[in-house]
Amino acid sequence: MLPFFLLDMIRLQPNTATQTFYVSPYSAKKYLSTFTHYLIEFKEMSTSATYRFIANVTTDNERYTQIAIGTNTNDAINGSIKVENSGYYTFTIWGQNSSSNLDPTDASVAGECQQGLLQIVAQEAWNIPSIDIPNNVVYYE
Repeated sequence: MLPFFLLDMIRLQPNTATQTFYVSPYSAKKYLSTFTHYLIEFKEMSTSATYRFIANVTTDNERYTQIAIGTNTNDAINGSIKVENSGYYTFTIWGQNSSSNLDPTDASVAGECQQGLLQIVAQEAWNIPSIDIPNNVVYYE
């Protein structure tokens, strides 16, 4: 494991066409050889089932990396996996120089960039209430 291990928590929904999550693997570019793509693996904690895909990166800078993912189809090369079950997963991100490799032991992989936790939940955990503040109230100090 690399010394710059970062722990994040991602929350996604199963069987959903387009979602976005934010991670920070960019900092690994300081320590690893040059790479052009991210390989991501989700591993389900209860069954050890693994899902690997090439990240569909929309923003990649020193502050954050924004990744778009679909969880409704098996198209790992284009950033989509088929996940139908809710649960807890771990994720691992590797930097690599291939747009089609799904094997983290392949020679195109520069190294591990980040690990963390992932929760796939079928429903939202909370609802944000809308609060109406009347505009005809006068407040005095």
